[in-house]
Amino acid sequence: MRIYIIRHGQTDWNLQGRFQGREDIPLNEFGIQQAHRCGKALKKESFRAVITSPLQRAKKTAEIIAGHVGVNEVIIEEGIIERDFRKISGLTPKEREMFYATGGQDDKEPWEKLCGRMMAALKKYAKLYYGENIIMVSHGASINAILTVLSKGEIGSRKTRLKNACISIIEVNHDELKLGPYNLEAEEYLDLELE
Repeated sequence: MRIYIIRHGQTDWNLQGRFQGREDIPLNEFGIQQAHRCGKALKKESFRAVITSPLQRAKKTAEIIAGHVGVNEVIIEEGIIERDFRKISGLTPKEREMFYATGGQDDKEPWEKLCGRMMAALKKYAKLYYGENIIMVSHGASINAILTVLSKGEIGSRKTRLKNACISIIEVNHDELKLGPYNLEAEEYLDLELE
């Protein structure tokens, strides 16, 4: 069984480098194209379910991909929503720098809580659909938390800049979750030779 974890397509806030926490920012035109390319790259695989964060950038990405892979229903899962960045959400890199330089204290969702809920959702659906491939569409910080946990800190948070509409693959063997290829654009995925 494989879980394909996919980051949502591009938004205008991605282009501006803004932290995009729980704000419900839509995909831009390029983000919609990315979602279609991702779905087309995956259409030869067989999937039982597509699960998504409730935020519209993820939901729209999931719906587009589901259409390409032949899954009729998209399941909304609150547990894979983006990290809540609170005070620093919406800030550009320069604005974040100024916020911290002037003594600002952020109150974002604690990293341990983020990792806990993301891993719980991953395990929930690995058990529910064991033996069948599934897709989960989430967000940069949330997916990086999973990559950090599964790689024991070698990649992920603060180390990996995830591309929009990238594919990361988790191999599931009973209770064991093993990270496979990650951060792949549609074209890179098509070059893979999975057993």
